[in-house]
Amino acid sequence: MSSPLYNNSCFVLISGTRAMFVVQRILTTLLHIIIIWCLSVQESVQQENENSFDQGLLGLDLSKSQPNTLQLYSRASSKNIRIMGRTIDANGSVWDEDARLIIRSDSLDGRITIQGEHTGYFLCINKKGLVVGRKKIKREGSVSCVFTETIRNTYTELRLVQKTEMYLGFNKDGQAIPAHRTRPGVKSVQFLKRPLPEDNPADDTSMSSANSYSFYELIRQLATNVDATRNEDTAS
Repeated sequence: MSSPLYNNSCFVLISGTRAMFVVQRILTTLLHIIIIWCLSVQESVQQENENSFDQGLLGLDLSKSQPNTLQLYSRASSKNIRIMGRTIDANGSVWDEDARLIIRSDSLDGRITIQGEHTGYFLCINKKGLVVGRKKIKREGSVSCVFTETIRNTYTELRLVQKTEMYLGFNKDGQAIPAHRTRPGVKSVQFLKRPLPEDNPADDTSMSSANSYSFYELIRQLATNVDATRNEDTAS
């Protein structure tokens, strides 16, 4: 016959084991709930990031916007942006048909789109920051084709509406720079709007439209150097 003390010990041991088992099941259930919640939040954030490019299209009615056909001169490459279908660079000459761009602006908040007149493709930037051409602007997807225009020191800078840290930029060879590597205020993101050659014809006694911008840039640089020299002389 077992003693009462032994029976009580066994009861306490069994009760403790059951309690630990219940606690373990509760903790496991809570852990599963937390994991499911975290995955749900992660998926929601990822979906929001992927769809963030779409938000800039809300309220932008291209059919009601005023088109303006012109050329965008890149300060970095000293040539014009051209849209050759899916391929886009800044190596266009004054008379390059792919350098004729249709700019449509939204008068409400200054948002613009850039479309090649010859190819019909839009200048866009995907979520990886790569500059690409797209035939249509869609409200769904991971490509942004809407920019805001900022004027800095007479130059135009084009920033994505949806990703304000991303700018349109090209290097000195006319190749597009990934938008997440750009920053404002540098040559690679600065452009000059200029009229089409037939709207601003050059006669035999004047410089060509392309050379006039190079000359203008040279004058600006010389003026900057002169000011720097004066400041050094004053300081000394």
